[in-house]
Amino acid sequence: MSRKATILLYESNTTIRRMMQFNLEMEGFAVAGVAAADDVALRLNGAPHEAGAVDLILLNWTDPGESCLDICKSVRRMPAAVSTPIVVISPPREERDRLNAYEAGADDFVLAPYSLPELLARIRAILRRTSPEIGGRVIRISGVEMDIDNGLVKRDGSDIRLSLIEFKILRYLMENAGKVRTREQIRNAVWGRESPVEIRAVDVRITRLRRRLNIDTRPDVIRTVRSVGYALGEQQPRFRAEAKYDGVEA
Repeated sequence: MSRKATILLYESNTTIRRMMQFNLEMEGFAVAGVAAADDVALRLNGAPHEAGAVDLILLNWTDPGESCLDICKSVRRMPAAVSTPIVVISPPREERDRLNAYEAGADDFVLAPYSLPELLARIRAILRRTSPEIGGRVIRISGVEMDIDNGLVKRDGSDIRLSLIEFKILRYLMENAGKVRTREQIRNAVWGRESPVEIRAVDVRITRLRRRLNIDTRPDVIRTVRSVGYALGEQQPRFRAEAKYDGVEA
């Protein structure tokens, strides 16, 4: 049975940590965020309130000095984490610094500014090698769960059968949860910009999608915004998937 990958995220800046954690969770990862180097060791050593294995460690090396290198060395001395992959995010550094990070135990080095898709691709590439038993990308919003890679959808634990077009519409809305999407945006994302499909087809498909999702009179998770379009779920918090990292859009 597949499971979600757990990422241990080290970032001392609260705002950045929350933003990164939100985006990683939106991509189906379980994330444990910590702000201090000592908390990394505490989490890996199995603190009672932080049970569960860590599949990957993500270190944001923004602090001056060698704190990140010290963390890498410390992790590699732990029997329980000696083989846990470490990805380091850092502003541009000299080649010597990057080599030191690898020698300290880092498996990959991502230079900022970076895009969220690139970071996710690096993480997934490593996990495919180190934890092949982990399942696909999973998004969970308002009781709706979508396993993107395996094409599965559930509502409050119940399986939902969707057509390919319905799946694509739902995925688009879930990936943009809390944000209003116009009918034209939905059509372009699902059928393509050059498609002859009329805008009205979006309304028809949304109606069918709602009928499948709202089983047993469950609340409607898709909101209609009059004269604009549709949105799934409530308005997102401040830290959203389109947030910027070091001045570059994710």
